[in-house]
Amino acid sequence: MSRLIPKLTIFLAAVLTAAQFFSSGLLSQPEFTEKILAVVNGNPITQTDVDEILNPIYLQYKNTYSGKELEQKMEIARSDILKQLIEDELMLEEAKRQELKIEDSEIDKLVNDLKANFNTPDEFLAVLENQNVSLNELRNRYRKQLLIKKVADKEVLAKIIISPSEISEYYEKNKEQYKIPEQVRLRNIFLQAKKENEAEVAKNINDIYEQLKKGAEFVELVEKYSQDTNIVDSGDTGFMKRGSMRKEIEDAVFGLKEGEFTPPIKTPTGYYIFRLEEKQPVSFPPAEQVQEKIRGQLYQQKVKEKLKAWVNALKNSALIEIKTDLFKNKQN
Repeated sequence: MSRLIPKLTIFLAAVLTAAQFFSSGLLSQPEFTEKILAVVNGNPITQTDVDEILNPIYLQYKNTYSGKELEQKMEIARSDILKQLIEDELMLEEAKRQELKIEDSEIDKLVNDLKANFNTPDEFLAVLENQNVSLNELRNRYRKQLLIKKVADKEVLAKIIISPSEISEYYEKNKEQYKIPEQVRLRNIFLQAKKENEAEVAKNINDIYEQLKKGAEFVELVEKYSQDTNIVDSGDTGFMKRGSMRKEIEDAVFGLKEGEFTPPIKTPTGYYIFRLEEKQPVSFPPAEQVQEKIRGQLYQQKVKEKLKAWVNALKNSALIEIKTDLFKNKQN
């Protein structure tokens, strides 16, 4: 079996079913009498339903957390999973009420996409068997996922509209987050220095600085002396934003006027002399330039708000019974 299997096994456990994990003390083997945690319109949600999703989360968390912190993280995860399972059940029931259908070809695509992660069909089936999941059960679970997505798309996503006025209003209220900092375009001469030759390099860079002060052409000295990789562009760094450079360099170059150059600046790798070619002040892009980004932000915000409102409406018209004190105070 390929080395890819452990990761895919965890993936299957998260999406499809549980890896039986009995030694942790946090998760236990299901009893013959299944423990029911909640009932949604007569349909039970069991401890096994929660553990199927919780097990791979535990496998991830135990590598980062331990002791009380691990227990607290797992309690939060249990609560979140139960809440999500209740909401999934409500959305699934709504999809069935509306008689929404999923074509077999849609499920085939998901199964085939999953199979593509394995070297052979037998390897894929072996992992399913190891997880105690039949191919039919896998298909049924994918069908449920697609039904939930379909009804959510229909009732929420398809009804969301972002108007041009909303984009303009958002841009004006949040203009600062799109601010383009002050920028400079520079040329530089760089001499690499090491501990054993630093005195010599310091002398050389000061000699170059004296030549510049006497009127030598900066580009000619770049091409003659510089050891930086941008020598092919005559030392041109392109535009660099304030905040993107070492402090000692930034302090020096942003105080220059166009055409002026700095004295030699020592850094851990060597010595620089910079000349300011062009400076651009703080600016803001036109709204048209960022409208698609804003549209995406507003869309995600509306999806979150309207999906929550729709699910809450489903909850308010449903009969939900919580049968465990562990989650009772957390289900709203």
